[in-house]
Amino acid sequence: MKKKLLPLLLGLLLITTLAACSKPKTAPKKENLPSAATIINQAAQTKFKTMHATWLQTDHNHRIMQKAEAKYNKKPLTVFANFTTSNNHYKLWISGKNNYIQMQGTSTKRWFKTKLTKASSYAQLTSDLAQGALLSFDQKAIKLFKVKETNDGYALTYSGKNKKMWQALTQNGMLTSVIGIDTDKMTPDQAKVEIDTSKNFNLKKIDIDAAYKDDNAKKHLQLKINDINTLKKLQVPQAVVKSAVNLGKN
Repeated sequence: MKKKLLPLLLGLLLITTLAACSKPKTAPKKENLPSAATIINQAAQTKFKTMHATWLQTDHNHRIMQKAEAKYNKKPLTVFANFTTSNNHYKLWISGKNNYIQMQGTSTKRWFKTKLTKASSYAQLTSDLAQGALLSFDQKAIKLFKVKETNDGYALTYSGKNKKMWQALTQNGMLTSVIGIDTDKMTPDQAKVEIDTSKNFNLKKIDIDAAYKDDNAKKHLQLKINDINTLKKLQVPQAVVKSAVNLGKN
């Protein structure tokens, strides 16, 4: 009896094995990622309370040619900026309706206080910079981004030499207006862009590194926007407020 059972059991085992092997393999689940357009459009709606931004221009040896930094606080309106350009170096505080400025290189290095006017332009130092940067990417540029999921949100990345992306990066002056560079004299080269958001599409950071040639010399322009809604509350130092020469007095 045992001799008859053994072939039967082996036969059943073989049939079971063949049946298991014949089952179609389940295809891996595709990630249901949002589109680049959705991420950018939603990120542009971020409610900005604070922000930090830096601009940097370097030469082919990575030596700094120009740089700038800005910190922004929405309520109460407070802005700090520190500029080192090819022409000058100055620091700036904006608080409410007042403007404090210190020109480096002068004999006194004193702070001066003036009233902000309607003609005062500081939008590129506020959340308008981040929103303008996002909205400058048109549909042609948006299609060039790759979308990936991160631990706490989404990331859009781009690396290449596409002219459509370069136009998007330079058309609203987000890269060049603060440190003053003529884009007409620039020959585009490699550009890298990363935009990070939370799961709810709130903007977390923007990193841009755009290489270009000027008079056959390779240079880089970098813009970083970060510390969105995490920056410590800004306040004009009392030493600046008390020592500033008021130029608005009659």
